[in-house]
Amino acid sequence: MVLQQMAIFFLLMLLGIAARRQGMLNEKNQQQISSLVVNIAYPAIILSGVSGSGARMEGEELLLSFGVALAVLCSAVLLGKVTPYILGYEKKYHGIVNVMVVFTNIGFMGMPMIHGIYGADALICMTVFLIPFNILFYSYAIQTMQPDGADKKKFRLGDLCNVGMGACVLSVVIYFSGVRLPYVLNTAIQMVGGLTAPLAMMLIGASLPDIPWKSLASNGRLMAFVLLKMLVFPTLALLALGQFVHEQVLLAVALCAMATPSGNMLAMLAAIYNKDSFLLATEGISLTTAVSVVTMPLVAWLAGIG
Repeated sequence: MVLQQMAIFFLLMLLGIAARRQGMLNEKNQQQISSLVVNIAYPAIILSGVSGSGARMEGEELLLSFGVALAVLCSAVLLGKVTPYILGYEKKYHGIVNVMVVFTNIGFMGMPMIHGIYGADALICMTVFLIPFNILFYSYAIQTMQPDGADKKKFRLGDLCNVGMGACVLSVVIYFSGVRLPYVLNTAIQMVGGLTAPLAMMLIGASLPDIPWKSLASNGRLMAFVLLKMLVFPTLALLALGQFVHEQVLLAVALCAMATPSGNMLAMLAAIYNKDSFLLATEGISLTTAVSVVTMPLVAWLAGIG
């Protein structure tokens, strides 16, 4: 199922490349469409997981989901800390290498994947992951990325005030309150959420022609990073997790948390907080995105996830 979903994503990326070459997608409207995805479609797909009337997870299942989310995040943080030392990166690049391991494209790629494979009801598992993931992103990621000796930006609760985090919190409130949204509103949310996968994947595809692939492929250290981040680390982590967790949906969500590409937002943060690492961030994000079509199904197969 993961292979089929990645094949669908690959076709959507190809469509994005074609749209870019035909001039239908360009730098200006890509930014506008990205804003639409981030602020409208992505929150809608989060809400779609709790707005229906399907099966619900209760106490122990939710606690297990939260425990798995914490275990995955803690493992990712540990792996992120050791990766720059393993690969021998200069100190100024340690922060960006660290966060490129930890913070993946779980939202734009993971949410549509879980929705496509297991349906909207499974998205509550993803929401349980997204809340601590977002908290860590706006605290740990920003702090880690900033170079030593800099006047570091301190984490504030206000940093969590964004549309994605708001959708996560609202979905939890709706879920636990048992509120059933009216049919018209629920259908609208489902339809808007359905835009996330095609738009996000087309945007990713549209960005690929600008990447200097030959120079990236000759960068041995970067290729080693991609191998560790996209194949070795997620496979080992999921094999270990599979010894204790046997719920396929949870394992698939963990797969999305660890084996999706490095998150696009990291390049934006690098441009703001550590300009020296911006080029490495864009290279790492580009390569992990390109290989994910092959590595994610391979990791799923090695870890025994359907």
